[in-house]
Amino acid sequence: MTIQFDSVYERDMDMLIMRKLAYDKDFVRRFFLSGEELKEKGYDKAEFSVEKVAHSVMTEDGESDVEAILSVGGKRIALLIEDKIDAVAQPNQADRYSIRGRKAVDRGDYDEYYVFIVAPRDYLNNDAEAKKYSHRISYEDILMSSDDCFEKAMIGHALSDANNVRLPRDAVVTAFWDRLYDYLDENYHDKDGHRIFHVHGHKGLERSGQTGQWISMSCAKPYGIQIKSDRGYVDLEIGGYGDRFAQFSNDNKALIDEKRLYVRAASKSLAIRKYIDLIDFTQPFESQTPALKKAFDSAKELQDLIPKLKIK
Repeated sequence: MTIQFDSVYERDMDMLIMRKLAYDKDFVRRFFLSGEELKEKGYDKAEFSVEKVAHSVMTEDGESDVEAILSVGGKRIALLIEDKIDAVAQPNQADRYSIRGRKAVDRGDYDEYYVFIVAPRDYLNNDAEAKKYSHRISYEDILMSSDDCFEKAMIGHALSDANNVRLPRDAVVTAFWDRLYDYLDENYHDKDGHRIFHVHGHKGLERSGQTGQWISMSCAKPYGIQIKSDRGYVDLEIGGYGDRFAQFSNDNKALIDEKRLYVRAASKSLAIRKYIDLIDFTQPFESQTPALKKAFDSAKELQDLIPKLKIK
């Protein structure tokens, strides 16, 4: 059988990891209970059950791509998992996973926690932030252990050079991303000093192979915000509403017209769009700050629009 994917994104790999955690005990034991810390406690040989698997778990200290709660030897053990294909890592991302884990233990949510990163081997070996994780699992090792043709096709596609070009690691782009997070901390925070946007990089690949520079922001489901820097617009995306374009446009016409926004439909989602200036991550950060300000002000405007939308 031939299984083909047009593209595989990190969210797709999140779902694969979640499914494996939920239904494949051999997978859990081989990859998540066999780290040195866990082996020393005998967890690799202990009986266990999976109590919970969750996606995109967000707190004031950041977001876990995947979390799993296991019952092992009478203890509740949390696996906090960062999944990467090629997105630029946020500064101190590994440390924030540990901060969330410690706070959860203090609250009594679980007894112990362990932080993992799952990514292509090249990413694990070359990304400075990835090297900070105590437990690292490569896509390649998961691929080699699988006998499921669908899983093999998905992971193989995620690893394919033809369809997944790593964002440049040159000094200019890396410095730009570092400055971007500092810029958000300085300019977009609430009264308690917490950043109002939860931002992560998006590979935004074009079929030409050119790497785009999109900025994704997490919101309450079914919403998400994408600053499509290389295309000149910000989208407030509403997942699962692609077939309700006419009704949504009619119900929200007055609000959309008042704000001078545009509604666009895709196969599975709607997008409320606001146009901005192009942003080039390969240029010095200071030269792009006017465009960045316009982009994030527009993102804030769209985020504030969410409670006012009529959705059926």
